[in-house]
Amino acid sequence: MSADAAKPASGLKNPMFLSALILAGAAFIYLFAVQPAQMSIDKAKRALASLTDQQRVVERDLKDSARVKGMLAEIDAAQKPYLDALLTPLLESWAMRAKSLLDPIAADVGLGILDYSEQPARALPLPKPSPRQLYARHPIRVVCKGSYAEIASFVLRVEKLLPYVTLQSLLIKAQKDPDAQSAELVFEWPAKGELSVPALPPGGGAKK
Repeated sequence: MSADAAKPASGLKNPMFLSALILAGAAFIYLFAVQPAQMSIDKAKRALASLTDQQRVVERDLKDSARVKGMLAEIDAAQKPYLDALLTPLLESWAMRAKSLLDPIAADVGLGILDYSEQPARALPLPKPSPRQLYARHPIRVVCKGSYAEIASFVLRVEKLLPYVTLQSLLIKAQKDPDAQSAELVFEWPAKGELSVPALPPGGGAKK
């Protein structure tokens, strides 16, 4: 073969070599630059989607938490008058606790209370074993002096402010002065006390 015929073949090899070199470079760039970058982007997208889902769950839980807190607050508010009506010992005296609750009500209606005293408690059925907290219906005798209107207003206010308290008995001894009638009331109270607190004997009272 002549030298002139070999020149075109040599000229063809250079472009093919360059093309192969370019393709190899492109493949290298794709494999070691573009593909890892794409994988990193895809991984970041998946992480972002996961975080977005977690944020939605957290926001939903926060809304549910706020709703539950609101419901609990409503329940607590509804229970408060009844829980406040539970009689608990004050200085180991049931009558002293009753005095602390009834004196402000009596003062509001202008009724004068002369004496508080405890009556025998009526125990409520308890499960076995007995709980640390004991519950009973505890009568408290109240001796007071005032007009018929003041006595009636006092009883109505007690029933309204202390819903668990019930009037067990009412005795009014008529006096010449209509504004100074003598009355004896017995309120039966839901009572709660610790098992270790000894019961006071009947008649233990709290003087005004």
